[in-house]
Amino acid sequence: MLQVFLKTADPGPVRERLALAFAFHDPDAWVCVDGRDGAQAQVSRGETARRAGNDLTFRMSGQTAHAFWRGDLNVVAALTGGQLCMEGPLLRALALAPGLARIQAAYRTETGG
Repeated sequence: MLQVFLKTADPGPVRERLALAFAFHDPDAWVCVDGRDGAQAQVSRGETARRAGNDLTFRMSGQTAHAFWRGDLNVVAALTGGQLCMEGPLLRALALAPGLARIQAAYRTETGG
């Protein structure tokens, strides 16, 4: 996941000046994409990502994350069904939607699918 974020350089978090955290379980991992400085997104992982004071946090299992990043997940169903949890303002999350397709394409390329 870290490689995907580094390769895509999606301008969404920087444009919106957001710090996004992805908290995964099964396996446990944290990734933060921090664009709050408005210049360049910084990517961190582990405890540093968890403690970054993020604006939006997305929580999901590794399996759900894989489906999400591949573009195979119905996000509305996952949110209402509890497979995907989001903390933070929904409107700020929606502002990132235009860049999602590019990140998903990079994820598919990186994972061979």
